[in-house]
Amino acid sequence: MPEQVVIDGIEFARSGKHLSGDLEIGSLGRLRESLSSSEGAVEYSIRGGQNPKGRPMLHLTVKGTLSLTCQRCLGALAFPVDVRSDLLLLQDESEFADIVDEDDDSVDAVVAAPRMSVAALVEDEVILALPYAPRHPEGECSAGGAALGEATVKASPFAALKQLKK
Repeated sequence: MPEQVVIDGIEFARSGKHLSGDLEIGSLGRLRESLSSSEGAVEYSIRGGQNPKGRPMLHLTVKGTLSLTCQRCLGALAFPVDVRSDLLLLQDESEFADIVDEDDDSVDAVVAAPRMSVAALVEDEVILALPYAPRHPEGECSAGGAALGEATVKASPFAALKQLKK
């Protein structure tokens, strides 16, 4: 099992450090539950910095391809991930009230810790990027809508009731 990478969020951001690498999809337990296959990896990059008001931030980028299950045909669906997030680091939950008034909706906030798991940060952002009901584009499913409709008609329980009525 690979060693888990952790950062001191505030220090990492204030010193403008940069970290990048790959994470095996199989090592991301919460994400694995949403996938049809846990093969492959995602690339990540984290860069520390500050917003215009001097607050510490992390700029996170994640790229890769995940294997989801199409909710239309139940076949495999290759889903490209290209996440770019700005995470404002807060000292504690009480600071959330201070940032509510700020108008920048493109920035999310997280409570910083002296030992923040990079894998958990990456996994959270990928989970947030997943579609609620992943589907192939219209007409690209392996089992077309007509085939699904025919199966439903053949297995209709009302057909049996119609025979009993006679």
